[in-house]
Amino acid sequence: MTVTAEHLSSFREDGYCLIRGLIPPEICDAVRLRVLETLEDPPEWATRAWQVIDPERYTAAAGHPLPGGIQGPAHNEEVFREMATHPNLEAAMHALLGGDVTLFTDQVGVKQGFITEEQGGCSFFHQDSYYWHIDPALGSNCWIPMQPVGKDAIALAMMPGSQRDWKLKDHEQYFDDPRMGGYGNDTFSPFQRHRIPADEVDFSRETLVPMETGDALFFTNYTWHRSEPNRTGETMMFYGIAYQRQVEAAAGS
Repeated sequence: MTVTAEHLSSFREDGYCLIRGLIPPEICDAVRLRVLETLEDPPEWATRAWQVIDPERYTAAAGHPLPGGIQGPAHNEEVFREMATHPNLEAAMHALLGGDVTLFTDQVGVKQGFITEEQGGCSFFHQDSYYWHIDPALGSNCWIPMQPVGKDAIALAMMPGSQRDWKLKDHEQYFDDPRMGGYGNDTFSPFQRHRIPADEVDFSRETLVPMETGDALFFTNYTWHRSEPNRTGETMMFYGIAYQRQVEAAAGS
């Protein structure tokens, strides 16, 4: 795995870059299999690990709330740590961020094909640092699909150059449809999401990024991005892994 001058230029100028085949297929397959297992039989992790779909709308076959997202799985099982801390990934983050890096957070997203609502599991244009508050140029997310993705199949769309002034755009709040949220003590608590208002987005400038299993899309925490809905009828998933440059290294540069 090599981060080329072209990758570096794209990351710095456009705010993202795509590295093909970063994670070996067998590691992706192991993660996908384990996620499918947890959907039907969730392990006893901390309640905050699970983001579930509104149980009034959808449940797992066994009747329990159906996870649509898993927060911090690398803290719980080796199969996830193997991907989240893979040497190829760490080396790419080191090269793109220009110094020693550390894992910031990780999450698995599951986009069910049987969802009938119009939103279809898509997300809207947003900037990750609106949630995470990582300083400009010190963080990067890596988005890795567990199967081929494209239009109407959960692929990401990026807004080239949207990170350049290192400013957070005002976001508006919204709820997913169906709602996603936390579940504890037999109570569902929906999350409010944040998005850049659609009337402030020039969709003619966006770039949709088709990807294969194990490809890695790196983007800064200030780069505008969104995801496609899932219209495939199949369960699709991705692994989002965020790193940040170590503060000590950044301060001494």
